[in-house]
Amino acid sequence: MAEKPTDTRTEIIEAAREQFLRHGYEGARLQKIADHIGVTKAMIHYYFNTKKELFERVYTQSADQIFGGMGEVIERDVPLFKKIEQLIETCLQVAERHPQVLTFVVTESSRKSDWLNPILKKNRGLVLDKFEKELQNAADNYQIASVDARTLLVQIFSLCYYPVIADSIHNSLLGGEYTQENESVTTTPKGVVLDTVLNWLTA
Repeated sequence: MAEKPTDTRTEIIEAAREQFLRHGYEGARLQKIADHIGVTKAMIHYYFNTKKELFERVYTQSADQIFGGMGEVIERDVPLFKKIEQLIETCLQVAERHPQVLTFVVTESSRKSDWLNPILKKNRGLVLDKFEKELQNAADNYQIASVDARTLLVQIFSLCYYPVIADSIHNSLLGGEYTQENESVTTTPKGVVLDTVLNWLTA
């Protein structure tokens, strides 16, 4: 059975994704996107009025790829330490499978925070009420130190994501031969992150 042909709109989004991930919003060119799939710029504007609109579509899809699974993990009815382990596992899987997308989302969100952060909040803002209560109950029972959910998640994100988005810095500071011989420089083992977080919470 022949594969269903990709529609033009999808082709435009996929070509734009490649351009935006590689060059960012400022560096990407609609003409290169059009040339890549053999259409005119007018065809791109038929589906997307502006470059900004096309970028927002790519950015939203990319943010969903990075953070889409977080809310579901946070809402699970599992013991707290298991939930923390699953959150770490989810973040590390993203870092390992989608390093370029992760770097793109973090970099562009930082460069254009006034524009993109409201989009991120609207589409991927996390509801933390349940998680906050679980952390507070654990603190009240002297299982962990008192910590709010946002602080904990920032620490998890930092441990899981920083090695990937700072890979070029590591190559410069530590040398290419070092990073090639030590995969843990760019892919942090789950056990290291989990031990770090739990030791901090239970100290």
